[in-house]
Amino acid sequence: MKNEVFWKNPGYKGYPELKEDIKCDYLIVGGGVTGVLLAYFLNKNGAKNIVLIEKDQIASGATGRAAGSIALKGELDLKDIIKMYGERKGKRYWNQNHKALREMKAIIKKEKISCDFDQEDTVFGNAKRKTDPYILDEYIIEKDIEILTKLVVGKELKKAVNTPLFKYAILSHNQAISLNPLKFTQNLSKVVAKKGVNIYENTPLIKFHKNAAVVPNANIKFKKIILAIDFKIKSPKIEKLVSTITISDKLTRNELKKISQIPKKIIWDSKKIYHYLKITRDNRILLGYGDKRAHKKHAKTNLHAPHLKSIESFLKKLFPQINVKIEYAWSGSFGITTNKMPLIEKDGDKIEICGSASQLSCLMASKHLAKKITGKKSELTEFFHFNY
Repeated sequence: MKNEVFWKNPGYKGYPELKEDIKCDYLIVGGGVTGVLLAYFLNKNGAKNIVLIEKDQIASGATGRAAGSIALKGELDLKDIIKMYGERKGKRYWNQNHKALREMKAIIKKEKISCDFDQEDTVFGNAKRKTDPYILDEYIIEKDIEILTKLVVGKELKKAVNTPLFKYAILSHNQAISLNPLKFTQNLSKVVAKKGVNIYENTPLIKFHKNAAVVPNANIKFKKIILAIDFKIKSPKIEKLVSTITISDKLTRNELKKISQIPKKIIWDSKKIYHYLKITRDNRILLGYGDKRAHKKHAKTNLHAPHLKSIESFLKKLFPQINVKIEYAWSGSFGITTNKMPLIEKDGDKIEICGSASQLSCLMASKHLAKKITGKKSELTEFFHFNY
């Protein structure tokens, strides 16, 4: 087994280190999916003179270690959203998630981003093997507005995913995207760079004061600085979590049929929001597991052995009809807000943004912030206005 991230982006050529003093209007710190999407939307809204700096390589942090499963169901389900906002406003936010998913697909198509993109159905099951009121309540709420969503049991469940662990599940059509998150973010950065955004790698922010930032070999004068550095944002609203992802060896077509993964689907366990599964483009099982809280001061994340042991056990219980081996395993840390909503906070010319773990919420937060910065109307103001 290789203790390394599975995702690769052959042919990617990085960016230079900043070695001379520069000036810019907008300085984005952080080259993860949030920072790159923010640069994309700022440019789209007419902003000029944008600089993005990344301390390592684009998508080398939480983004490049993620699963690449982008779905409406994630940190917050419709039931959670309605509990937070009320029925009418909650449904409007759910529709904004739909819109963001369509926009993600549109960006990939329009900008011709190579990222192993697939649109897939989702299965939201209950590995507890007993009646799960959470799933039933979620289905009752969703069925009135999601025509292509249904509760599956028995033979229908077996067709969706053949596992003895699920008693029933919510099957939703076309509500998810599967992609390689490293390729998506790095290749989107190339699109952004061609549009005029200046990107520098191996350029960590040392400090900033007023409108001047210091990096190892240069100074940057800016009008606004946006910190898109995930859990490293110093806020009591952000928790650092550690999760582990494993990748199996390649499955044969017959093995995929045995677990009902032709066509492929993205699968969640209702017991934990960070227990999920998908089939990669080259027919491997990707299994994510765990949401262990960690101290923010721990910069590096080693492979979390208890997670790996649990994954191996869970995989055997999930699909006892096939024999698969884990070929890749890694752990990663990411930031999530206490209410699981994107964080956007402004203090003078400094802005902090945390996309709340989900790449879909990263897109929504980045799009909203870009419009606010450039003085344009945002459809998300009623949800994010309390932060900006």
